[in-house]
Amino acid sequence: MNDPTLSADEFVEELKQEIAVFPKLRINHPFVKAVCDGAATMDQVRTWAVQDYQFRCAVPRIALLRYVACSDPEFAPKLFEVAEEETRGLLPGSSGHPDMFVEFAEAIGLTRADLEHATLLPATAAHLYFAELVIHTHPWFVVMAAQMGAEGTFGPAAAALGRGFIESYGMAPESVRFFTVHVEADEEHGTLAEDIGRRYLTSPALQQQTREVMFRRMELLYDIWTL
Repeated sequence: MNDPTLSADEFVEELKQEIAVFPKLRINHPFVKAVCDGAATMDQVRTWAVQDYQFRCAVPRIALLRYVACSDPEFAPKLFEVAEEETRGLLPGSSGHPDMFVEFAEAIGLTRADLEHATLLPATAAHLYFAELVIHTHPWFVVMAAQMGAEGTFGPAAAALGRGFIESYGMAPESVRFFTVHVEADEEHGTLAEDIGRRYLTSPALQQQTREVMFRRMELLYDIWTL
């Protein structure tokens, strides 16, 4: 670990191995297990949903900020596609990812007002601040490569949650489509993060920055789900 001679390709491969054994992977979170086992109470699910939504509704703005920061003509169109995908729900008559999460929330007894006027718990606020702060304080490619451990690890947890809500709570598949659409979408975003890392993370300093940003985000994302 932290070998100063690592090439960008070698670093990305090493980082993937570190991600796989990181103790705070969301797929291994007790809340995910509780949902899959049907052991989480609806009050717990609603509390979790209110906090998780706070980042979901911020993603369109964050995706646009990441796109604007990108200076690479090859990767910029791909980041624009991500931004377009995340901001789709801002258009009249359209449904974006935050809207899909609202559909889920309404199916478990929450209202949009419950989501939009919630009090942020410390972990939720910390992650929101950090996710935007790093865009302004780190190279764009460090921020994007760090997505390997953020969006890149959400797919398995999303799949487990979607399956758990259907099988253990009797929810209709259309009510949990937020989770099912993220299985493939976030895997694609994780692959984009790897490609950016392979292109740009060519020095020990940049590799260390990426590692620090990524694992901090993974910790914060995990802590948001700790009720």
